[in-house]
Amino acid sequence: MMDLNIKDLDDSVGQRLREQAAAAGLSVQQYLRNELTRIAARRSPGELVADRQPMSRQEFEAIRERLRTADGR
Repeated sequence: MMDLNIKDLDDSVGQRLREQAAAAGLSVQQYLRNELTRIAARRSPGELVADRQPMSRQEFEAIRERLRTADGR
């Protein structure tokens, strides 16, 4: 388990989080726990870029041809 303490959060942000938690029928802690769990489950943009494989010329040409066909050219 990990405990977090977020300092210097704008009052307007805190208010918005309270509103969102209330709308979801959750405490702010549970709402944030759910949101942080959801965020952590996704891959970050940096992770996506790091795992990206370059497209081959053949793949590029196949996509280009599909787009031409879809445009009716």
